[in-house]
Amino acid sequence: MRTRRLGTTDLIVSEVGLGTWTLASNWWGRTDEPDDMIKAALDCGITFIDTAPVYGDAALGETMLRDALANHRDEIVLTTKCGYDTSKPRPAGQREHPHDWRPEAVRQQCIDSLNNLGIDHIDLYQLHNVRIEPVLADDLWAELEALRTEGKVREIGVALGPAIGWVDEGNRAVDERPICTLQTVFNVLEQEPGLTFAARDRVRNGECSLISRVPHASDTLSGKVTPDTRFEKGDHRAHRNRDNMLDNFEKAETLEFLWSPETGRTKGQAAIAGILANPAFANVLPTVVNVDEVREYAAASELPLSAAETRQLDELWSRNFDHEDRYVMPLKSSQ
Repeated sequence: MRTRRLGTTDLIVSEVGLGTWTLASNWWGRTDEPDDMIKAALDCGITFIDTAPVYGDAALGETMLRDALANHRDEIVLTTKCGYDTSKPRPAGQREHPHDWRPEAVRQQCIDSLNNLGIDHIDLYQLHNVRIEPVLADDLWAELEALRTEGKVREIGVALGPAIGWVDEGNRAVDERPICTLQTVFNVLEQEPGLTFAARDRVRNGECSLISRVPHASDTLSGKVTPDTRFEKGDHRAHRNRDNMLDNFEKAETLEFLWSPETGRTKGQAAIAGILANPAFANVLPTVVNVDEVREYAAASELPLSAAETRQLDELWSRNFDHEDRYVMPLKSSQ
């Protein structure tokens, strides 16, 4: 497993990470036992684990990590998130909890996460699915700096979402706030707004690193589903626009050179290697549901793209993979 640095900090992370979102919920289908998946990740050299108190019920995404952190704290770079008021019920379906960005609320969220995780500090504390108001709130950032000064938090980052977009929010967070990471939806088929963020000065000069989530474009790049797959109502992938999914499956056909037998890569590994070919991205967080996927995607770190493959991928992206889209995914914004 290769490693990269988060910005200019002391945090060195595995190129492939483990997110607990699918481990703590059933929103991506049935998963293996979380303990088995966490153990597999550590055995594969994954050192970066991403979680949040809103993953699952009763902060399960955090509490499920207590044993691993107790036994492997020095090996793990742990990131969790703030911003959501988990004391209030989640709206029906897969909608978001309400946010609470008051400084005193975020401080209590931090303390609660430390207790949930059984640790005394958080390596990377990310603002979760942030909107423009908290990005611009000086009192909030003063409180985050106080948490860092007190040693409760080592570094600060921003996670954009839930859907793709949030360009102004990401740009202003990178440009105006002391973050070392910006997490965004990014994959080889959906490279904006990731490329926009990668072009910001602080990212270009290495002060701020990018983190990719949804790297397999809702499994159109994983080889796990087909265009004929129909997801159950509670599956998060069922929310994807059907024409958008079909567009991505067809675009992916132009990329078969990245996972031909000669490369030694699976389709899912090629998708991760394609992201890591961009040096702005320090880490990829694949969506995993079983131990085999953890092992498969972790191995992508050792199967980097060649310079020629990267050039060919970039050329195809510039031509929209020689495809005429049925549907253009809108970029979300709180502006």
